[in-house]
Amino acid sequence: MTAYPFLSPDWIAAVAAIRDEYHEYVGETDFKIRANVTVTGAPFEETTVAGHIDTTGGAFSLEVEHLDESDFAIELPYDLAYKMFVDRDPQAALSALIGGQVKLTGDSSKVLGLAGMAAPPDPTSDNGNLAREVVARIDAVTARPGDPS
Repeated sequence: MTAYPFLSPDWIAAVAAIRDEYHEYVGETDFKIRANVTVTGAPFEETTVAGHIDTTGGAFSLEVEHLDESDFAIELPYDLAYKMFVDRDPQAALSALIGGQVKLTGDSSKVLGLAGMAAPPDPTSDNGNLAREVVARIDAVTARPGDPS
């Protein structure tokens, strides 16, 4: 299986295909947000990645481009986004907020809930097996530093 750098156009397309494949099996999330996300310092030709996260349609959805209306906007550096969403380190978000690495506008109270969504799936939950399967598929298409190209 081919792996792509996190947030590259190929990675975004691969993750969208996985999401579409599992769409009918994924239950709704209780945490409803619409957040614009800007990631700076990406290691690509276009160093800024603009996208959004939307859970109001049921499941977690990560898409390119900003929404016209969102609950909040967050701007963070690429290495922090990687720690939060690839390494699934919710503590990274808290440290970054305290350390001023993150710029927030809007309803920032929902940011900690977003960090919690990036945490590893709960092995005791009803949807735990499905969530672990989806996460494993996303991990398989995500290149890690030091992986052969």
